[in-house]
Amino acid sequence: MVLLILALIWAAVLLPPWLRRRREGRPGDSVLSFRRQLSTLERATPGGGYGTVPRPITRSGGPMSRSEARKRRRDVFYALLAATGVSLLLAVVMKGPMMVLFVLCLGALGGYTALLVQIQRRTAERFQKVRPLRPQTVTPDPAYLLRRSVSSG
Repeated sequence: MVLLILALIWAAVLLPPWLRRRREGRPGDSVLSFRRQLSTLERATPGGGYGTVPRPITRSGGPMSRSEARKRRRDVFYALLAATGVSLLLAVVMKGPMMVLFVLCLGALGGYTALLVQIQRRTAERFQKVRPLRPQTVTPDPAYLLRRSVSSG
């Protein structure tokens, strides 16, 4: 009697998901389902593969070039520098709450500067480690050419 009740409980727990999968026509294999969902996401992602790094997007919708990114970083740095300078002047003149604004601007400027230094170091390291492949001219072995001319004739 206890085994029958236990079997009914297990059937009540396991049967509805199994029936739902069969009704929806999906396979029960979670690996296949995961691969299908991953390929759908990969097609929906601009740039596609796993190893690609998303590039910043310009206002026109296209990817940003390196010179545009450099200009944007420089503009943000100058804006943070100006905000820090203005907030310093306000903190000296008005004191009190403007001092908090100055500290926040100074922290943002310091953090952004640290981020720029880190980006520059990574770029320098990448250029040291990864060298572009240059096409090499391969001169064929004369014995190979001789063999090839003899066998084709």
